[in-house]
Amino acid sequence: MKRLVQVFEPKNSYIGAQVTYSTIKSRKSFSLPRPAQPVNPPPVAVESFAQDPNQYHRLMDAVACLSREQQLQGK
Repeated sequence: MKRLVQVFEPKNSYIGAQVTYSTIKSRKSFSLPRPAQPVNPPPVAVESFAQDPNQYHRLMDAVACLSREQQLQGK
C-alpha cells in the first residue's frame, strides 16, 4: 500500500507543523502543536565555572532527580 506523508512549516509562528498523511483510499491533514519555549534558558557552557553557582547546583539537583527516577523505573 502506497503512503505519502508531507510536512509543512506554517507561516504562522504560533502553530506547529502541518502534516498530511495520504493513502490510496484517504487523506488526513492536521497541525501539530508548537513546542513550548523552555522556561529556563539553556546554559551558555558545560563548565560549572561558566554559570551562576546557584543555577549550576539547581541543574545538578535536577540531573540527580532524573537519574533517581530512571533508576526506580529500571531504565
